[in-house]
Amino acid sequence: MKPALIFSAASLCAFLSACGGGDDMPKAQFAQNQDIWMALGGDAKAPAAVAKVVDDAAAGLLADPKEAPYFAVVGKPGHDSVDRLKACLRLQFNAVLGGPYTYPGPVTADNTTVQCEDMVAAHKDLGIPGCVFDQFMVDLAAVMKQDGVPDATINRVAPTLVGLKGDIVSKTPVYLGPNTAANCQS
Repeated sequence: MKPALIFSAASLCAFLSACGGGDDMPKAQFAQNQDIWMALGGDAKAPAAVAKVVDDAAAGLLADPKEAPYFAVVGKPGHDSVDRLKACLRLQFNAVLGGPYTYPGPVTADNTTVQCEDMVAAHKDLGIPGCVFDQFMVDLAAVMKQDGVPDATINRVAPTLVGLKGDIVSKTPVYLGPNTAANCQS
């Protein structure tokens, strides 16, 4: 090895150690999906792609007569604002898609830093029935496809997202409005 190369490698190691190095570097919570993150453009482009999907999914969620009643609490004391809801969903999707993020964690929303809650805490008093969760998953997959996410990517992340059902769905669901009661089988 050439002396200049050895010096450069040693300098890089010293720099990383002095700056907190490898231990403080962000790590992917879902490392198995890092290739998805890179396919979406990595740190340079993937967050914007995720933001578009989250914004489109949130708009659909808040407008859907079956799903929206469960989010009517958004903006009321003790519940997320729309900005915080989107910021936390972005963080979660950035993590699930293999980016160097961890969910739950801090986000900036409404011009302040807030802590996202885990899925159990975020949904504990909403009474969400299984069919509403299932509808959201169908709608989310459609939004992802519409926003250009390849089917293979949707199919790879779907099990992770569907795996959250037990944390989101209430053991004592509340049927809000005729659309949820009439359409729920779970």
